[in-house]
Amino acid sequence: MNMLVERTCTELGRNGADSPQAESRTLSAYRSAQAYVLLGDPGSGKTTAFDTECKRLGNEAEFIRARDFLVYESAPDALRGKTLFIDGLDEVRAGALDVRSPFDRIRRLLIKLGRPRFRISCREADWLGENDLQGLERVAKDSTVTALSLNPLTPTDIEDILRESLGVSDPKAF
Repeated sequence: MNMLVERTCTELGRNGADSPQAESRTLSAYRSAQAYVLLGDPGSGKTTAFDTECKRLGNEAEFIRARDFLVYESAPDALRGKTLFIDGLDEVRAGALDVRSPFDRIRRLLIKLGRPRFRISCREADWLGENDLQGLERVAKDSTVTALSLNPLTPTDIEDILRESLGVSDPKAF
């Protein structure tokens, strides 16, 4: 059995640093947001967090890898009206001669889809901060996009996962 851990994140200020009033909140607290970007280090759990949130929204949402999203020349009707979880902006930027091109294609498709609710994940190192944020705000329906940093799992989270998902009877000794 796989245990789902409620992931937490910290809202980033406009300059990419934690905002002064930043507090750790669950990712689900941002479920009603029009748009957000989830940033984190490689392997930190961005994809799993997106998959979990998408499943919780059911048929109202669609999980799609950025690479697959960019295959579309025009906006597919199957994605209209759904909250889109676009995973891996960093992966489509890797190796690109101009890292803005894949980003701009995503923005164009979001406009063609009627500016739906969206979430985009990206490695922090590949996020272009204020420039990317402003670019997404131009395509967000309410012109608001929140940048979130995925918090690491807590020691208690890790112990719970070891115990519940992997059957480790004494996680501390493990």
